[in-house]
Amino acid sequence: MSDLTKFSEGASILQQVDVSDIFTNLAMGIAEAQQKLDDNSIAQAIKLAETNIDGESLLSLGFAPVFYAFQYADISASINLRMGLKEALEFGFGLDVQLANQKGYTSASRTFLSSNSYSETSEEYKSVRQLNFRAKEKKAIKINNKFVSQSEYLDSKSRLEDFKHKIQTEASVDQVYEEIQSRTLTENKSRGVDVWIDGGFIRIEPSLHFGGTAKGVGVLKITDFNAPTISIDLDGPTPTAATPFNLPTAFDNTLLNNAVTGAGAGAAVYALTKGGTLHMHDGTGWMKISSKFYFPYNSDKITYNEDLKLPAETSVLDYNTPYEAPTTAVDNQNYPEHKLIHKVLRLIQSHDSGASITITGMTDPKGGDNPKNRSLAKRRAEKLCNHIFGSSAPVNVEIGAITNTAGPSNLLQRNATIELDADYLIVIGGNVKKEATPTTGVNKFVYADDSTAPGGVFTSLDVQYGSISLVATNSDFTEIWNSAKIKLTNHKHEETTEGFHYSLDNEAIVKLHLLSNAAEEITIEENSESGIEGSENQSSYLWAKTKSESATESESSSNTTQSKSFAFGASVDFRMSRQFEMSMEGNSSMSARLVSLPAPDAFRAFLDRKYGSSTEE
Repeated sequence: MSDLTKFSEGASILQQVDVSDIFTNLAMGIAEAQQKLDDNSIAQAIKLAETNIDGESLLSLGFAPVFYAFQYADISASINLRMGLKEALEFGFGLDVQLANQKGYTSASRTFLSSNSYSETSEEYKSVRQLNFRAKEKKAIKINNKFVSQSEYLDSKSRLEDFKHKIQTEASVDQVYEEIQSRTLTENKSRGVDVWIDGGFIRIEPSLHFGGTAKGVGVLKITDFNAPTISIDLDGPTPTAATPFNLPTAFDNTLLNNAVTGAGAGAAVYALTKGGTLHMHDGTGWMKISSKFYFPYNSDKITYNEDLKLPAETSVLDYNTPYEAPTTAVDNQNYPEHKLIHKVLRLIQSHDSGASITITGMTDPKGGDNPKNRSLAKRRAEKLCNHIFGSSAPVNVEIGAITNTAGPSNLLQRNATIELDADYLIVIGGNVKKEATPTTGVNKFVYADDSTAPGGVFTSLDVQYGSISLVATNSDFTEIWNSAKIKLTNHKHEETTEGFHYSLDNEAIVKLHLLSNAAEEITIEENSESGIEGSENQSSYLWAKTKSESATESESSSNTTQSKSFAFGASVDFRMSRQFEMSMEGNSSMSARLVSLPAPDAFRAFLDRKYGSSTEE
């Protein structure tokens, strides 16, 4: 009856209930019982008449059937009919039409705010809240009765990570995941410059082959070492200074050394295996570097300069471990060479449309194999994918997740691994020309280019970012970055300590998902110290302390100004549902008295006539 919404509808159903049926059924039960008693008495009388002892029937010997009758019967019944209309609020995670003011948000923004990319993850937590704001806002808010202030506007990568960390540590929130609505990239014709959207920020970096006029680049894809050995020519069909080299039957130092010889003087040679291990030549020998990337405990944060080891952990991440040749040891941090591996991966995914890459996240044993850990493992893989390729990588990037059975925390298992469907050989500079062969077959150059090709040298930024055209050419990447910053008006720019270059639109919408497994729901309140860039009278946003305070949310939405620039809260997309309930409860009782009576005289005389003659001599 969940489709009933009015009492009148329920009453119409009750009118169809015939209460007299209840009493009729009780009375018929008494009548049926009397009939069964009478049938039994008659059967007993016939049996007495037919049973003889020495020629005498039991009936003639004085045995008489007894008939039972209800002297009286009382029937009572109590019936309770009940109707109820239950109202409930059903909440979603986002802003409804009321709370997303037409002048404050575009249609795309409202769609972004009302979406929930972490619905699968949020189902595993007891309390889920959503915090939304503009990147240019600086606020001090109260979460779980703890003041969490922003020291600066949250329009830089490091400050956003710092704010998320404060929420987790100071307000006792288990996880904080972010989403940022930003502009999109189109018409990317850059040469030697990588441009992509990393977690909502536009990121601009020098590519692996960024450089001057002498640069060339070749990416050889090897899918079958068991194929007939072929000659790989790095300098076109009629080599001049280059030395062609044979492709051996296995990925080994023979291949790598042949590539160094064939590439010629001044070339940099790299190889990336299917298992994600980078081989690089340091001028004297080969080093192997694992692409496995490690994370802080219970976090998906991408970090290079942070000690990832917990105080109580015995596992140690040694900087020397992945190398064949030792280098300076920096324990328990991700390797700086990961940035080089990621450049190799971007070069592959940019020019090999058939490439297939799998990134798998893993959690350590301390959390065990549970849904929250599986979500975290998946998130780690997704975060690393965005860090390397962006949110819209043009190749097939599969995401996997692995958890472990419960046990002690282990840094070596808090990681994300990278696997490819082929081995790749990359040569930068030297004798590489755009005519490098072969270009077909199971093993081929998926990309070969040099500075004489259309577009010229590998020192240009050329991309459409929303309505902004970012075009700059310079052999000094710092000058390209500075040129981009000038064109990115109303953006905040940051060069991190790791050497990454980020920029974010001041008007970008930042959405934080706060997840907690505590028994009490996460609460969010405005701090009176909050301020906004510009007039204090325009400090208007939306918030809700708890999911049940719909009145507060409605009042907040009606009092906000049309110029509001951000909103924060959660579960404010609510719908009213009504459920009609009807029940019938009742009880009945019956009491009756039975008396025994002799068989009727006429009945006894009939039996005597019918059966008595058999006893005469």
